[in-house]
Amino acid sequence: MAHYLIQIYQTDRPFEKIESRDIVSDILREMSPTVGVYLKGYDMPIKLRFKGPRADGTHIFEMDTVPEFPTPKFQVYSVGENYVEATYDLVNQKDNMILGKLVGAHKSTAIRKEERNTRVYGSVQSSNFLIAKTDIDFAKLSGVSSQVILSDIHKTLLKEHSHSKIFFTSNMPVGEEIDLIKQMKKPIFIKNTQTMDSAKGFDVFNPKTSFEEDFLLEDKMAEYKIKKIGSYLYFPIYIKLKEPLFFALLMITSDRTPITDEVYDLYSKVEKEFQRRILDSNTHTIDIKQNVINLSRNGMALEIKNAEIAKALQIKPSMTIDVNFKMQAPIRMALELRYLQRINDFHIAGLEIVGISGDSRGKEVYDSLLKFIK
Repeated sequence: MAHYLIQIYQTDRPFEKIESRDIVSDILREMSPTVGVYLKGYDMPIKLRFKGPRADGTHIFEMDTVPEFPTPKFQVYSVGENYVEATYDLVNQKDNMILGKLVGAHKSTAIRKEERNTRVYGSVQSSNFLIAKTDIDFAKLSGVSSQVILSDIHKTLLKEHSHSKIFFTSNMPVGEEIDLIKQMKKPIFIKNTQTMDSAKGFDVFNPKTSFEEDFLLEDKMAEYKIKKIGSYLYFPIYIKLKEPLFFALLMITSDRTPITDEVYDLYSKVEKEFQRRILDSNTHTIDIKQNVINLSRNGMALEIKNAEIAKALQIKPSMTIDVNFKMQAPIRMALELRYLQRINDFHIAGLEIVGISGDSRGKEVYDSLLKFIK
């Protein structure tokens, strides 16, 4: 029986939307008999046969295995030259046939470069996990040392933008914008305060609607004019433990020219580097073995049965482990999390290999062992 996966963590992938329903049908019709079309979100591959579109535009699929559908939607995917994914509303199911109304589809060119070796399960194990502590005291993390770390990162990365400022919770300015940032947990990036146009292409919150609802919009625009603020970016910094905890605010304003997108990217780098440095100093090692599900030269999937490891990856999505081939010395690897899924009482972690101990020699040894298991 196939079990439904609960997605806990997933890194962003660059997708291109497929606009035409006819193109989606053509792709599924072409891929179904070749590389295969599969139902997404289960602990085993569920192959589908695309039976084609109906006159009303719905799509019919025949399933090899009949799983449970815990939600009124389902997704299908196929991996050929591109990764293609389509989302459907479940219209009807009868035996091993499902009928779906297409909601949307997209494709990605950033796909896995090679197939992963699945014959390693049971013969290759991971151990000696260097992970984030799961009982970190926020009061300690939010102290003077963390303020010094953030100030140092900010000074280095924003050296070309000397009017950029940091405010910590102890000296945080007050205002409607700050209240909205705390509520929405997103930056505010206004390009033009007299039109309240927000920056495009970023995950930001535009306070214009909130100001309108509270009858504050005209007052705020007048306030910006008096203060000579023509554009501004307020970027919250959170310490991301189990729940994100507000720590500081990066702020930059301009009287005439709009704040550039480059500053947003720099603020994002400040946030990422700050998170990495404070969590790197709060790690510990768990000497326990976990099964390797599959391996490739660039990544792996692990079966995580230890609850602390799964919890730690949600705090700090990276770790260092030993990979143990039979009759061989352990190979030390640095990994970054790409996805984390829960199945019943264990997790599956998809990880990218970002470093191997021993540099080129360590990579050569790893590649040769990987080729040996066929």
